[in-house]
Amino acid sequence: MNFMIEEKSQKNFSLNFRLTIGLTAIIFLALLSGVVATSQTNSYLDKKIAEIRESERPADIDIIILQEPSCRDCSNLGPLVDAIKKENVKVNSERVVDASGAEGMELIDKYNIDKVPTLIVSGEIEKDAKLESMWPQMGEVKDGIFILRQVGFPYMLTASGDVRGRVKLIMLTDTSCSECYDVTKHQAILGQFGVPTQDQQVVDSRFSDGQELIVKYKVKLLPTIILTGDLQVYQALNNVWPQVGTIEEDGTYVFREGVKQMGVYKDLATNKIVKPASSQDNS
Repeated sequence: MNFMIEEKSQKNFSLNFRLTIGLTAIIFLALLSGVVATSQTNSYLDKKIAEIRESERPADIDIIILQEPSCRDCSNLGPLVDAIKKENVKVNSERVVDASGAEGMELIDKYNIDKVPTLIVSGEIEKDAKLESMWPQMGEVKDGIFILRQVGFPYMLTASGDVRGRVKLIMLTDTSCSECYDVTKHQAILGQFGVPTQDQQVVDSRFSDGQELIVKYKVKLLPTIILTGDLQVYQALNNVWPQVGTIEEDGTYVFREGVKQMGVYKDLATNKIVKPASSQDNS
């Protein structure tokens, strides 16, 4: 009887032991799975955090402004450089290089630069999405380096040293006509066509130099503008000019019919002040 009890006890112990081992193994596997899952989750989160930090990190770039010091009226690249700096970038270096110097000539030859001033940007130029989309619109990316090709006027041709796009603006007005439109409005309008207005002069039609211009170009309406210089390069301006003015035999651009669209003006043929319908409505 005692033998049978002992044998039954041993069986119960063996069963309990196996159950304990089994449960322990299950618990261990569950804990192990949890550790693995937690590790995988942490790894995923760490990866995502690293990706976010990398995307937010400013792009490291270097800027070279290649310009010819002798061309003092050449286009100013300052606004473009400032616009680039406003993006998510870190400018490690910014240098101005003389186009006629040894380094400048080497850059001109290396990147086939045909006009200056221009801009060369290197580094992580494709890291910032906005800048990456802008580069092709302004120039060329070659071997991971951006070269500005769409250079504003005036600029200098590196092959010949000739400067293209120089223009003089004469604003011809009659100061006795207080109601006449402000002739300086033309500066902003010309700027929209890429025409520089730094070289400018206001001439009063009542004085001798003003009278000479009126006679020479048969001016009928005032105020108006007269443009001289290398105007053929401004394609957008040339596309609209026939609708608003004339090109004289000496190449001078005279603003004529467009005067009627600007506001109140003076008709020299009748010596009367003319108020277009739109101006009368606003008065």
